[in-house]
Amino acid sequence: MLIIHSLIILILSLPVWAADEDPAVVPEAADTQVTSDESSSEPSTAASQEDRKPLVYVTPNKAQQRVNETLRYLKTFQRESEIIEIGGMNGPFSGLYLPENTGKPQGGVLILHDIAQHAHWPNTVSPIREYLPDYGWNTLSIFFEQYIKKPLPDIPEPLVPPAPEAPETTNDETDLSQDNAQDTSAEMANSELDIENSDTAEIEAVDVPADLANNDPLGAIANSLDSVPDFQPAISPEVLSQPAIPVEDVFTDNMIQRVEDSLNKLNELGQYNLVIIANGYSANWAAKILEKRLQNNSVGYALILIDAKSSDYPKVALNESLAKLDIPMLDIITDTSEEMKLSIKTRKGTMLRNQNTKYMQLYLPAIKPDLTQTNNIISRRIRGWLATHAAGEEIAVKEKGKY
Repeated sequence: MLIIHSLIILILSLPVWAADEDPAVVPEAADTQVTSDESSSEPSTAASQEDRKPLVYVTPNKAQQRVNETLRYLKTFQRESEIIEIGGMNGPFSGLYLPENTGKPQGGVLILHDIAQHAHWPNTVSPIREYLPDYGWNTLSIFFEQYIKKPLPDIPEPLVPPAPEAPETTNDETDLSQDNAQDTSAEMANSELDIENSDTAEIEAVDVPADLANNDPLGAIANSLDSVPDFQPAISPEVLSQPAIPVEDVFTDNMIQRVEDSLNKLNELGQYNLVIIANGYSANWAAKILEKRLQNNSVGYALILIDAKSSDYPKVALNESLAKLDIPMLDIITDTSEEMKLSIKTRKGTMLRNQNTKYMQLYLPAIKPDLTQTNNIISRRIRGWLATHAAGEEIAVKEKGKY
């Protein structure tokens, strides 16, 4: 009996529990949840749209980065006095200048670095430019711009397969096709005639302006305009016929002009006994500018090459240019690769054929990078060769109007 009584009490208490819950609150919470989900999905959708935007890739200018890092290095060690600005025809550029330290100037040395190097390169450029001022030489080392890259080869066009041969037709099939063609042409002629008749009927129904009736269509157009529009003059055929300058020629001219501007800067600083030390591919631009300058004057110039290489792109005939230079030349070789051996042998043969007796080859061991080692074997041999073949002397310059 007690068990039955407790079950009845439990059953009667169930509606009380259900009544405690407010049915209107549950949908409201659900709506709130949906709203929060929608609000949280909006930034994610915006983020996904931003991710879908195409990425912009910028090709870094390695040459300009090397210039900036070199200048930052010199400024860090309080050597910013060596930085000099050269006003070039194509815009100013930077160089590193050191005056002589003896009081007896011998001349000016222009140092050209190789590709992927800079004006303070530790292997060759930096030791030479810091060593020669102690022996009377003013040194100027310049920066080159980004070297041009050889374009990728063109992709060949895909081969088009030959068209299949038409099957042979019999006489019956030929007669049937001719009949079909005649019927089709007759139907097209009838349809065109209907179109012409309908167009004529429509044209007759349209009122023709007075100007058009007088066979003056331009006058009708002019009357419909408030003012006569300004017509741009057409490009002359002479401008269109001028071919575009190749990128290779523009790059070569810029490199040669930079060397010319550097030599002019040494002249402004009072140096007229000039020596160019060209490393690697820069020998091509040194040979070209000397070939141009020596047409007027061949006195006061000398050339030193260090592992000189002929440029393949843009194409430069280095050996032919060097053979035209009747000045003292020292060709230093530290690269012992088979390619360099063949190039050196070919260059020496070109000089012998042109009877250039002022050309000299010298094999030296390669120098390891060391910023503190200026008195290395390459610097010493260059200093000795300059003292024998290119040493200058200081002369007095007369002022204008005095004799």
